[in-house]
Amino acid sequence: MKLLRYQYPTAHSLRALNQRVGCGAPGLSRLSGALDDLLGSASTSVETVPVDLFEAEEGYFARFELPGMKKDSIGLRLEEGVLTIEPIDATAEGGPRFERSISIPDGVDHGKVGANYESGILTVSMPKEEARKPRQITVE
Repeated sequence: MKLLRYQYPTAHSLRALNQRVGCGAPGLSRLSGALDDLLGSASTSVETVPVDLFEAEEGYFARFELPGMKKDSIGLRLEEGVLTIEPIDATAEGGPRFERSISIPDGVDHGKVGANYESGILTVSMPKEEARKPRQITVE
């Protein structure tokens, strides 16, 4: 069962959109510059990583697209029910700048969360906790 629809990367500012389209409308350029200045957008903006979330009988799966990344340059952490992915050395000149955080569903066994990176796809597996079985308590 798919939990989250694929989210396509988007332009981070009107200026970037204007450059992609190449329409060269001066009014749009001025407006995009003003909005970028107001909102604090810059060429150093952080990209959002596309992700697909799936649920299977045995657990949940998150699939991140990270083409061209090396396995040892991907930072992944789980903290207080939030899974965050970012580059290990985001300060490197010209290095990738991205970040993505997702909330983990209830019922995930945090101790068994694992990740696999292959062909530009990072797959994080989040096994479900075993259902607690009722036990009989003897009254003494």
